[in-house]
Amino acid sequence: MSRENNPDYDIRLPQWNAPDPQFEFGEQFQKKTLLGGKAPWRISLREKKEPVHGKADSCDSLLNIHSNAIVVGAPAGTTEITFMMGLYAILIGFAACMFGWGAFESIRDLDPEKSGYLLNSSIAIVLTIASIFFLVAAAFFFRIGFLTPRDLPVLFNRKTREVSFFTVIPMKFWKFWQRAGVGEIKTYRWDDAYARSYQLTELTGEAARSTYLLALLWGDPSQPRQCKEIVTIGYKGWWEDELLWRLYEHIRRYMEEGGPPIQPGESLRRSGTGKLPQFPPEVIAAAGGPALSEEEVRRLASIRE
Repeated sequence: MSRENNPDYDIRLPQWNAPDPQFEFGEQFQKKTLLGGKAPWRISLREKKEPVHGKADSCDSLLNIHSNAIVVGAPAGTTEITFMMGLYAILIGFAACMFGWGAFESIRDLDPEKSGYLLNSSIAIVLTIASIFFLVAAAFFFRIGFLTPRDLPVLFNRKTREVSFFTVIPMKFWKFWQRAGVGEIKTYRWDDAYARSYQLTELTGEAARSTYLLALLWGDPSQPRQCKEIVTIGYKGWWEDELLWRLYEHIRRYMEEGGPPIQPGESLRRSGTGKLPQFPPEVIAAAGGPALSEEEVRRLASIRE
């Protein structure tokens, strides 16, 4: 099947790739997020009555289903991130061990009465510093891959027409004892959300590739032209963003048209390590109570054992 006739690519939004028509991004906000101030690749305006894609799909991004809400994951919950961070931790940890062993051998062989003592002392100091740096770096990547929440859930409540998500506590490189995680809960009106996709260039080690992210943006009520919040949802799209917009179409139909919380044959995302951050009781209560069981989800998706 050609791409033109493939329903997966039935995007209803033209490429934009120009400055955002709705928002301005202050310098502080641009430093806060990678997407702040970047030209969107495609845009969906605030009006949500018209479809943005011919097909709705959760794109393996659905984390939980409640009676009144669905919970969608973020790109941080994809398996690639955990795998790559773990690999970096192992490789950099091995380098730290090698430098550490070199520093140990250099210090053990130091003798003030031998020539070249100052040079050997300098080499030992450099190796020790390098070992400490690589050890901290290995701990940094290990914390990202295995000690941070395995996903950053975003809850869409169609009864209250609100979107709730967690703020992210950034991880500090040198504070190896600090565990990154999530902070306070923020809730905004679904009707005030603007959807955007963004194109980024990502280095893979062998070549550069185009990566796309799907995001929701909200303005500042006191200054509507100023973007106040950006939250990414779904996963990283490689080389194209048409498939990503199927996720937004799934959410749009659920929130606007009473669409199903999960499409036939789909299942919940179970990638990543660790536990999901838990929404506070008042958010869960507004969502209709605890998440549905796996058996109930399978029944909704028409999946038989």
